[in-house]
Amino acid sequence: MQFRPLARPITEAMIASQFGVGRRIVRQTSRILRQRGILMPRRGGNGLGGLWTLPPDISGTVSCIHAELDLGSGAGRQAFDEAAQWLLPSLDDRHDPLAEFIRLLLTAPDTPRLQHGQGHRPQNLADWLAGRLLDELALSHDGNGALGPLADIASDYGVSLEVAVEATRILSDAQKVEVRRGRAGGVYASNTGPGRGLHITNAYLSASSVSTDDCREVLDRINTGMIEIARQRRTAEGLDRIRHSFSLMQNAPDGTNLGQAWYGFIRDIADMASNPVMHFLARSMASSILMRRTRSAELPDAAARELLAASSQILKHLDDAKAAPVVAAQSRCQKALENYW
Repeated sequence: MQFRPLARPITEAMIASQFGVGRRIVRQTSRILRQRGILMPRRGGNGLGGLWTLPPDISGTVSCIHAELDLGSGAGRQAFDEAAQWLLPSLDDRHDPLAEFIRLLLTAPDTPRLQHGQGHRPQNLADWLAGRLLDELALSHDGNGALGPLADIASDYGVSLEVAVEATRILSDAQKVEVRRGRAGGVYASNTGPGRGLHITNAYLSASSVSTDDCREVLDRINTGMIEIARQRRTAEGLDRIRHSFSLMQNAPDGTNLGQAWYGFIRDIADMASNPVMHFLARSMASSILMRRTRSAELPDAAARELLAASSQILKHLDDAKAAPVVAAQSRCQKALENYW
């Protein structure tokens, strides 16, 4: 599935009519898509005014990822250096969009963090309030990152409830906050990882016609690197989680469930490797492959058995076995999934 810009704009009226929703929902949805860098509003007559699709450029994509990873400390620099060590040598002779994207991404950002809510209010109150709420979360000493009910937020900042809702949606789409319902309901800091970064990366890869084969080649290298780093940083607790994930694969009732459990297995390895840059890149490559290559909702038993056998070799390698062929095993995992997921 390739990203193709529309030859003409879409309007809020068209969206409302086609999907049978109100203008308020359409405005909130279009704001989310603008935040993701997918739509751009333009003014004008003769059919030129409205929302136009906007293929993401490489610098904007990388800036978005850097901002979401927010790795300004020494540990963050180490994460970029480790990723560069594993990925850049294999890209020395390549100058395609994917190679250029990874080179730019692995240049650790030196720019200061964005300043959000200082100064006078801009015309867009929802953007202003979203920035203020981010500042409040950054300064909060509350362990659960509570911002309070929407009505209290609106009252505290002197805005309407609609503005508070829209600001919360902006932050929710960026996976900075979540809205909880019930007696302890309200707006809370989100513990989830990067969200918009994945969306805009997938759009960039598709718009740049990066092939699934190229994504898989990079993903092989990333996963091999994370396995080796996890092996170096292994802990008893981390190994226990990985063994548990592997046991879920062993006890899966069918091939499809085994394949789904494999993603938990590889995610636990990434957690023990503790390199957010490589983990983000792995998720980006894997999701781009899945969106464009998936041919079946089910994983056949033969592919599942190969996935389990290769994962067993990876687990032995993490347990410090002397002759576990981890590079080949990781490649076997991707090959087992290749014709299906």
